[in-house]
Amino acid sequence: MAAAMTVTDVVTVTQPQVEPTLQIRLQAQTLPRPPPTMAPQARFRKGLKIDPSRALEPTRKKLSTIEAQRVMTVFEETIRRVEVITLLPHILQNLDRFRISFGQELIELLEQHYRIQGSYQEIRDILDQQLAKRLRSGKSRSTQAVEEEGQDELDREETQGESMVRPSSASSAGSFASIDSQTENMRRSLTYVAHQLSSSCKNILRCFSINPTAMNAVSAEFKKRDIDCKALCRNLHELKEILLGKLLTTPGEEKERMAYLDEISQRERNNAIVIEKMETELKAASDDKDEEIRKKNDVIRRLQADLHQIEKFSEEHIRRVKTEAEKQEAADVKNSEGKRQKLQQEINQLRTQLQNLTMEHRESEQELRKRKFKIETEVENWIQKYDQDMGERQDEYEEIDAIYTEEKKQLNELEERFKTLEAEYLQIMEERRLAREKREKAERELALMVKAATTVQAFWRSFKVRKALKSKKKKKGGGGKKKKK
Repeated sequence: MAAAMTVTDVVTVTQPQVEPTLQIRLQAQTLPRPPPTMAPQARFRKGLKIDPSRALEPTRKKLSTIEAQRVMTVFEETIRRVEVITLLPHILQNLDRFRISFGQELIELLEQHYRIQGSYQEIRDILDQQLAKRLRSGKSRSTQAVEEEGQDELDREETQGESMVRPSSASSAGSFASIDSQTENMRRSLTYVAHQLSSSCKNILRCFSINPTAMNAVSAEFKKRDIDCKALCRNLHELKEILLGKLLTTPGEEKERMAYLDEISQRERNNAIVIEKMETELKAASDDKDEEIRKKNDVIRRLQADLHQIEKFSEEHIRRVKTEAEKQEAADVKNSEGKRQKLQQEINQLRTQLQNLTMEHRESEQELRKRKFKIETEVENWIQKYDQDMGERQDEYEEIDAIYTEEKKQLNELEERFKTLEAEYLQIMEERRLAREKREKAERELALMVKAATTVQAFWRSFKVRKALKSKKKKKGGGGKKKKK
């Protein structure tokens, strides 16, 4: 992602005037075809060209190795601890408000941490004062040494005065050594208290990790952090996204992306060459355009001169036309007087007709008003009748709804009872099934035992028969030998 941001910034700075359409056309012309031996990489690049916005995103969405999961778990736990630590000042200032949700053990640890923090701040202030005092004494000592070097060149009286000053310098050296010893002791104390403060923070974080209620209460106060703490948490979350992208990216994908970025850089260099060439052409075209504009301006100046002459001629023509128009106007005024008298007579006639029509319209309006009143009365009667009918329908609906509600309640009770009986039925059937399986299993075992016993008995009988036959053969063989003797 960092490499991608770098390439984008370079492109933006060096080539601010590249149009998207031109860039796409140049890419299609300059990119060579991939060799046949690099088919997977070619397919990957083809996918990147189809969707350039997802070019640098990892293909995997989940962590597959245990080591990567452990790394992300440790980093997430670190972020949670940092979020708790950044809220500790707000928690210590409002400890009474969190007393119920935190619990007694965590409250005691926070109070102890507050005391240790106060001790650390006091020792730090004292150490700062001692360091400032040491700095001031060091400056006075250096000034005093300079004065002693100047006094070596004076008279005997000045030498006696110098012997009077040296004891004071020796005393200042002793005070300087005492300040150093006190500073060293305070540093040791500060280191010890800092170690205690670190141990207290660890104990508080362990207690928060086993107390989900306290963790939720602290997480709800995320707006109370300082600006720097908010920036730290935001940067940690961004670092988490970067780490996740690194863990999800395989070395092969990293190589392919670097190759893709190199390809993009090569495209941009090619674009830069083409743009430089086009800028040269643009400059030439601009020069031609400026020359054409200069010629047009010359033509405009000539036309303006002609226009000035035409304006002078038109002013004289306007004066003549105006004189003729005044004469025509006088004649038209005389004619208009006669027409005005005729129009006034027509107006008087029309006014008479208007009065007659007004009287007629008033009578018709009166009749229409009566008709309107009658219709409004009928409409009001219909509305009242509609309201009465709807009231009756509403009462009937409420009665039916009450009956429906009662029947639905009975239906629900019957369904609950049926569910209970169904559960008991299923339990009884399951017990019967188990008993049947147990009985069948016992019968199979008995059949196997009977079969085994039958087999054993058959082998035993055969063994007894073979033994009896062998004994008979021995007896017969023994008797024959005796007869032969």
